Amino acid sequence: MAHLWGTLKGSTTVANHKMKQTRITCRGMRGMKTITSLFFLLFVATIATGKPANYVKRGSQQDHGFFTLIVLPDTQGYADVRHKEAQKHWPSIGDQRSCFFKQTEWIKENKQKRNIVMVVHVGDITQTQHEEEWEIADIAFKTIDNHVPYILCSGNHDMGYSLKHRETSHSRTSLFGSYFPPSRFTNNPLYEPHFDKKKSLHFYGEGEIENYYLFLKAGGMKFLVITLEFKPRDETLVWANKVVASHPDCRIIVVTHSYLTRKKGQLSGVDQYGVKGNSGKSIWEKFVSQHKNIFLTLSGHDMENLLTSQGKHGNTVHQVQADYWYWDIPKIKAGSGFLRIMTFYPNKNSIEVQSYSPVLDEFLTRPKSNFLLDYTMAGKSEQSSDASGRGGD
Repeated sequence: MAHLWGTLKGSTTVANHKMKQTRITCRGMRGMKTITSLFFLLFVATIATGKPANYVKRGSQQDHGFFTLIVLPDTQGYADVRHKEAQKHWPSIGDQRSCFFKQTEWIKENKQKRNIVMVVHVGDITQTQHEEEWEIADIAFKTIDNHVPYILCSGNHDMGYSLKHRETSHSRTSLFGSYFPPSRFTNNPLYEPHFDKKKSLHFYGEGEIENYYLFLKAGGMKFLVITLEFKPRDETLVWANKVVASHPDCRIIVVTHSYLTRKKGQLSGVDQYGVKGNSGKSIWEKFVSQHKNIFLTLSGHDMENLLTSQGKHGNTVHQVQADYWYWDIPKIKAGSGFLRIMTFYPNKNSIEVQSYSPVLDEFLTRPKSNFLLDYTMAGKSEQSSDASGRGGD
C-alpha cells in the first residue's frame, strides 16, 4: 500500500503541476479548448487518486495535529568548490552552492505552512572539509538559525580529508566544531525547549559537536533526536545507550551518516575508510535493536534505501536512507537539490515520506522516494501543553 500510495500521489502531483501551467482564457474556441483541457486534467487527477481532485491534501489545516521533519541528505556536492566532481560529469551545472541555499530558504518559507518542527542533516555536509566549503554550509544554515531548530551529523567527507590522495576519513580531524560549535545552539534562545537545564550533558565531549542529542515536543509527544559520528566508536555507543536508557519517556530518532547500503534490506558492513568504528550492522546489534523506544533511524551516504526491522523488545524500527546529490538517472542529477519531507499524522498513525526539490519544484514518485510508514502515535497526549506541535517564528 505504501508503494501504491507513492505512485498515486505522484500522479496527482504531475496533474496539479500541469494545471498550474494551464491558462483559463474564455475567448472563443481557444477559451473552450483551455477549459476542456482543465476539466480533463481534473478527471485524470480524480482517477489517479481515487479521490476528487479538490480533495484536501495531507498536511492541510484539516489534518489536525500534523507536524513535519525535514531531512537534508548529503550536501557535499553543493559545497564542492575544490574538486567540482559533479561538473566533470555534467559540465552545464556550474557552481551548486545555490542548491544548498535554496533548500534552507524553502524550509524557512514553509515553516508555518508545513509546521516544520526540526531539520535533520544526515552528514557529508562538505566534500573535502575545506574552509570555503564550511563557509557555504554556515551561510546556508544561518538562514534558519533563528527560525527552525536543526541537528547535524558528521559524514566521512567531513573529516580527515587527504587532498593528495583525494580520500576521506583518514582521521577524525574536522572543522565541523569550528563552524558549528555547541555554543551555536546552547546560546540560541530558539533551542531552550530542546535542552535540559544542564546543556553540557547533551554533548558526548566538551566542545564536540559530533555526538549530541536534542529534545523535541510535537503532536503531544516527546521525542529525543540523537546524532552519532561517522562510524561511531564503541565508547560513543556506550554513551548513546546510556542516553536512551535514561529517557524511557521519549520516542527516539537516531541519526548517523553511514548505516544502510543501496541494496535492499542491507545494513552497511566492512568499508575502506581509515577511521575505526562501527558499521551499520554493528550499530544495529549494539545499540538500535536494544531499546524499545527507538522507532526511526535516518542516514545518507549511499542513495536510497528503506528497511523495517523488529528490535529486541518486538518494537518496529523504520530505517530510512536518502542521498541525492550525485544521482545519474532521469531528472535526478547533481544540482537537483532534493530533500526529504517527513510529515507525521498522529491521528492516522502514519508518517508520509516525500522527496522534493525546491530547486526544480518537483517531487520524486519512485517507491523508495515516496512512501508511508506505519507508526502508532494516536492516544493519550504525552505532553498536553504542546498538543499541536506548533511553535512560533
